[in-house]
Amino acid sequence: MVSDHWKHSDNQSLWYSVPYGWWTFNYSYSRNYYRTRNEDAGFAFKYDGDNETHQLGAERVLFRDDVSKTGVNFGLSHQRTRNYIDDTLLDVSSTHLSEFSLGFNHGRRVGSAFVNADIGWQRGVGAFGAQDDDHDAPHGSPTARYNKYSLTLSYLQPFTLWEQAFSFESLATGQHSEDVLYSPQRISLGGLSSIRGFKDQTLSGDSGYYWRNQLRWRRAVTWEPLLPWVQEYGVAYAYDFGVIEHGQYNPGLSGRMSGHGLEFSARGQYAAASVTLARSLERPDIIERREHPVYFRVDLFF
Repeated sequence: MVSDHWKHSDNQSLWYSVPYGWWTFNYSYSRNYYRTRNEDAGFAFKYDGDNETHQLGAERVLFRDDVSKTGVNFGLSHQRTRNYIDDTLLDVSSTHLSEFSLGFNHGRRVGSAFVNADIGWQRGVGAFGAQDDDHDAPHGSPTARYNKYSLTLSYLQPFTLWEQAFSFESLATGQHSEDVLYSPQRISLGGLSSIRGFKDQTLSGDSGYYWRNQLRWRRAVTWEPLLPWVQEYGVAYAYDFGVIEHGQYNPGLSGRMSGHGLEFSARGQYAAASVTLARSLERPDIIERREHPVYFRVDLFF
């Protein structure tokens, strides 16, 4: 049996943005580290690794009026991933990739609702000393000079019912690629940011999508002693589902996943906190068991 004290993860991130006329320039940096301990055939081993990403971006507003905005964005990113077993580097899953991206965005207010669409193209490039393809690798191996296409649609509708404040939020995102991708470029299902109800088990692929839906109720705090710390509390119900498409090179690693969850939240001037009780629903055969994760989140505002 593996003790939970071996399981550890942490992440750091930095984001900086500079507006200049109709342009906005930005830079972001993130680093993620994980560590766990696994067993195979009675032997225990440490499995750990890190992921480091630098990203430069520029966005230009093409059109703007009282109810809508349309823009184009360009980006160049560099990502290095390292994975280890008992401190020995795994070359097959450790990558050094760079990517150029081009995207268009359109956001619009429709009545009291807000809708947004992002469409993008991403291309693996050789900038910043990124790795090249091994031309002697067997057919179906991942490529560093890939093309992939992405689409994200979102919808937010606030409304009042029985004199109570509600909102419905929906977000669908997907990607498609004819190439075999390295793990960092794949779309992944499972987790608080994609399909709630899965935490320890995920499914990823070159092409796929997920759709998140959430109905939220909010209420302002009126009790004076609480107001210095909490101004609002709420409850939300969420249902998420997604699909990894079946392809020639991912036999058995495709299918549909879904989950739902109930979130309790509170928000104040300087902090916000939430707890989500989730449960997995549909899963393909490769996902061995159902999960009932509990997610905690705390945000501080300065």
